[in-house]
Amino acid sequence: MSPQDQDLQEPERSTFLLSLLAKRKEAISARTASGIETEWEEDEEHYQGIDDANRAFAATSSNSTKRWATNERARTQEAVRSRVFLNITAPYVDAASARVADMLLPTDDRAWALKPTPIPRLSPIEVEQMGGQEGIEQAIEQAKLAAEAMQGEIDDCLVESNWHGECRAVIEDAARVGSGVLKGPYPIKRTSRVVRTDPATGAKSFVEVIEIKPGTKRIDCWNFWPDGACGESIHNGSGTWEREYLSAKQVSDMVGMPGYDKPAIMAALKEGPSTTSEARQAADGSLVRSDEQFEMWIFHGSADADDLGSVGVDVEDETPIASAMAVILNDRLIKCSLNVLDSGRFPYDVLAWQRRPGMPWGTGVSRRIRTIQRILNGSVRAMMDNCGLSAGPQIVIGNGVTPADGNFNITGRKLWRADADVMDVRGAFHAFVPPSVQAEMMSIIEWAMRTAEDTTGMPAMLQGVRGDAPDTLGGMQLQNNNASGVLRRLAKRFDDYVSEPHVTRYYDWMMQHSDREDIKGDFQIDVRASSALVERDAQQQFLQTLLAASVNPAYGLDPAKLATELLKGQRYDPKRVQYDPERLAQMQQASNPVDEAKAGLLKAQTRLAETTAVNKSVEGMFSATSAANQIAMQPSIAPMADAMLLSAGFTDANAAPAIPAAEPGAEAMDMPNNTSPNFPPNPAVGMDAGIETGMQE
Repeated sequence: MSPQDQDLQEPERSTFLLSLLAKRKEAISARTASGIETEWEEDEEHYQGIDDANRAFAATSSNSTKRWATNERARTQEAVRSRVFLNITAPYVDAASARVADMLLPTDDRAWALKPTPIPRLSPIEVEQMGGQEGIEQAIEQAKLAAEAMQGEIDDCLVESNWHGECRAVIEDAARVGSGVLKGPYPIKRTSRVVRTDPATGAKSFVEVIEIKPGTKRIDCWNFWPDGACGESIHNGSGTWEREYLSAKQVSDMVGMPGYDKPAIMAALKEGPSTTSEARQAADGSLVRSDEQFEMWIFHGSADADDLGSVGVDVEDETPIASAMAVILNDRLIKCSLNVLDSGRFPYDVLAWQRRPGMPWGTGVSRRIRTIQRILNGSVRAMMDNCGLSAGPQIVIGNGVTPADGNFNITGRKLWRADADVMDVRGAFHAFVPPSVQAEMMSIIEWAMRTAEDTTGMPAMLQGVRGDAPDTLGGMQLQNNNASGVLRRLAKRFDDYVSEPHVTRYYDWMMQHSDREDIKGDFQIDVRASSALVERDAQQQFLQTLLAASVNPAYGLDPAKLATELLKGQRYDPKRVQYDPERLAQMQQASNPVDEAKAGLLKAQTRLAETTAVNKSVEGMFSATSAANQIAMQPSIAPMADAMLLSAGFTDANAAPAIPAAEPGAEAMDMPNNTSPNFPPNPAVGMDAGIETGMQE
């Protein structure tokens, strides 16, 4: 019998397998001993509306299966007291997770971005080596283009993995049981179909292209075991374990896959499914795992280099410890390899709704509202019991009165027989009604409902549960800001524990495995956008007030940009309602009657101003010529004209005086008076109105 046909694995491989099984047992025992599994069960049951009082009466899968198996059509156990479970846990959990998911996972934006690492301060010699300032600017531009290309590659992988859907499921898990687990990147086969055209014949054919790409998916926290000594971060531990349930067909599909041990898989198929732990039931009583499913365990963590060498995994460096990945099926090692990332990081992230000291697991909304839920259940059940008692009278029967049918149950139109010695039946037959305390119980219920809002940090108004919104806009903004404080804290945790490490691993994957050299570079991940998304949602009321003010150009606000931000805050893609670039260009080029009228008015006003200026210049020139003519005819008036100009504040631009004095001995010449009504041509100007000449009579 050849070694490949042996059912039992080789001794050296069993040594490594036994060490892995021991680590798995330690991880399972550590999580069980922490008590977190008990709290998860309670959180799941309260989310479903189940507790010890109504467990036997709840409409669960296990109860239905039991009644079907025993052919039970009616419950033999009657409810003496109320078992009502007024479930407020599920609405609070759903509202909190939905609100957080809407803020952190917008349809038109992402919660992270890649940016090139800033260039450090360089010496003159280094600047010269890079080609001067132009070379530095060219390097910066190339780094920006590479960062955008890398961001596009990562974003494509996340979109193909349904990033929003998987993160939404993680947020729902964190709100319900306190913790959500996200896995990625991990290698996954993706099949895409392309159409290829034969250049010779022109025939078209559909071709399936299979390629290995990184993927992301949500992991049920029940199927994830970190190292018990990891503390608050799973990446501080020595390893992680993931459990996955597979059908026989899925196991047989792994036969022949690269890296998988075919004899070990065939031996597991012959053995049939085996379980390491007991089958877990969901909160509704249904079994999570079928008896026909196999348990496959995936290990990521540190392993001894010699043990890895014994199973055919070569460690390049000489370090005694290496980061490895191993797959176990039916306690058989079916695959072992080095970590797909050279950094050795675990492909898991844990989101804790609220941190627990010393544990990677968190506290969710279901756990925080637990006490209020119990108070509410007790109050409602007491009120229902009191309603049942006070709804009907209590009957007291003395001696001498018996029912005619021998049945002492109170029913309508019942016949009672009194003995002969009974003189007054009212003395032996009396009815009274217990007091109703419904108002007191309702006060406790209302107090519990108000306390639930303070306990969870989620006002009911923000969940749409009640319409008790403040009457003023300022009150609305104050309550919205107070409620968003919890969301901002969770947004920061989402950045620190999910977005940043997850995208960083994708960046490492692309740097290590991508064939595109143009996208590689020294980049840094900016994941502070989650907090900005929460702030953007809280600023919607303020943006609406700015939209009305943006109509006034004095504020310098762009109405189009404000409308875009408002649409983003409402989780609506602005591109669906905005103009196309071509349509916008056509509208900008088209004539606007109002603008044309304004332009025509401006031109007319300009022509009027030019005409007025020319007219004034002509009048000034004519007046100056007339004055010069008069001075030439009568030089004796020149000193008087200079004095008048100086008195009026005239500044001489030439050598003083502007009008030279008459020569000594010059005789005055008699000038004929001009009585023409047309002289001067425009006499009705200023002080010359009605004056024909400047001469005195």
